[in-house]
Amino acid sequence: MNQKNFKSNITGTQKEDAPKSIIQQDRDKGLLSYKFEIMDDDNIYSISFRGKLADGETKKILEATQNCLYEKIADCIQTYLKQHNIAYSYFISNKMPLNHTKAMELAELLLNSDNCSSFDSYFGNADTYYLIADHQKWVAENCCQGCYFAVKKTFTEAESSCKYNIIGQTFRYNEVTDDENCYFAIRENRNNGSLYNIVVSDSGPVLPSFGCVDIMSVLLSIDNIQTSEQVIEIAVK
Repeated sequence: MNQKNFKSNITGTQKEDAPKSIIQQDRDKGLLSYKFEIMDDDNIYSISFRGKLADGETKKILEATQNCLYEKIADCIQTYLKQHNIAYSYFISNKMPLNHTKAMELAELLLNSDNCSSFDSYFGNADTYYLIADHQKWVAENCCQGCYFAVKKTFTEAESSCKYNIIGQTFRYNEVTDDENCYFAIRENRNNGSLYNIVVSDSGPVLPSFGCVDIMSVLLSIDNIQTSEQVIEIAVK
């Protein structure tokens, strides 16, 4: 799969990230790039900026957005940065239509790929990257397809490497037969860049296909989640 085309097709027209040389120059100055993306049924909301946030500050930013409508999250993040006197630059926010087929392809990639490089170009050059999806679409008269996932990528300056955490589920539901096919996984990466599964389930849905699922809370707790029971306790309200 051509990763550049994959990135373009899932979101529509999108600005390219800064060249790696610029990113490295920023890192040399102690500046990192941050990116937050949220996928719903119809759109993807993307927010990015550069700065130097203290440890734990990005989590506080996410906590500040928990009660925001998705279309207001960019304003909420920028307000947080200003209120806490956090220096930042190159703040960019976009709202773009979401391609259902490509969203499902990304979910499959995140939950099944053997290594990080297969989807790393989608994440771009962001040193710290957060992604959530709560997406469903009726693809036929009686058939609904969708996905949930939470992704966290963080850059460790001391090791010059990235840490990945992924939790997600894909599903397909037939309203007539009441059949539901699901695949759920909790994943992390090893030091060599390969991904491994902490938990895998394809026997039935871990997260409900319909109803209130708090995927943002899953993202906030993603470092400490090791079981499907923890995911259910955090996400299902």
